[in-house]
Amino acid sequence: MILGALLLAAVQPAATPVENEAAVNEAAVNETVENEIVVIGRRLNSISAMVGKDQKGRFTCSLDKSSGNINLDKRLCKTTVRCIRDGAVDDSAIKSCVDAEKPKLMAKLRRELQRSQR
Repeated sequence: MILGALLLAAVQPAATPVENEAAVNEAAVNETVENEIVVIGRRLNSISAMVGKDQKGRFTCSLDKSSGNINLDKRLCKTTVRCIRDGAVDDSAIKSCVDAEKPKLMAKLRRELQRSQR
């Protein structure tokens, strides 16, 4: 059984230069994305959202600074408003709710960044 596996491994063709280049490019993309995620994640942890209502009763949201990614900023506002709509009323409850959603926000951002790098 082991001999059969060794024989199969021996007859497997070596990776072509194109396959090797693709693997190197994939690794570089992943490293770039992970570096961006770390930087943006640190920024995200220092952002405060201010939520209010306009004269028509619609929620408004603004951030005291940007994460550096407009889509993430929009999702952060939507998440904060959703937490308030779902019953979080004081600052600590809102922060806990938003903090619980941050991993999902960052996972979506990671997927978007990976797609845009390819």
